[in-house]
Amino acid sequence: MSVESTNSGGDAALTNAEEQQEFQNLPALLSQWKKIQEEKRNLQQQKKVLAQQVREHDKRCAAMEVMIMGTMKKNSIGAIDLKSSNARVLYKKRTTKAPLAKDDLLKHVSEYMKSQDEAKKFIGFLKNKQLVKVKESLFYEKNEVVE
Repeated sequence: MSVESTNSGGDAALTNAEEQQEFQNLPALLSQWKKIQEEKRNLQQQKKVLAQQVREHDKRCAAMEVMIMGTMKKNSIGAIDLKSSNARVLYKKRTTKAPLAKDDLLKHVSEYMKSQDEAKKFIGFLKNKQLVKVKESLFYEKNEVVE
């Protein structure tokens, strides 16, 4: 690789030396980065396996919770003390609001503004004001050897 500097005078030698040092460091940086990417890929595979196990546990717990809550509601039980683990099981009920989908938002804004055209303009205005972020990154792709 050849490096040319656009600076003039004494700064050119310093800049050229800095650029040469950057190029000399590049192979070491790339090999470290590649190693970390491979380790990351292995960890992601482990994460997938663990996530699958967690999903299985969640399904089993959800089925058991339905049975336990049914019994607690039927018998008006608000809490159960678990002496073996020095803990309690509490039955709680709370309400939350569902997220607003795009179609629902349009429907509700149209109802409020009494005009679907005005609602579409308003939602378009909000979309245009939404911030856009640009994210640049490197991607490590391992070439598979085909034999």
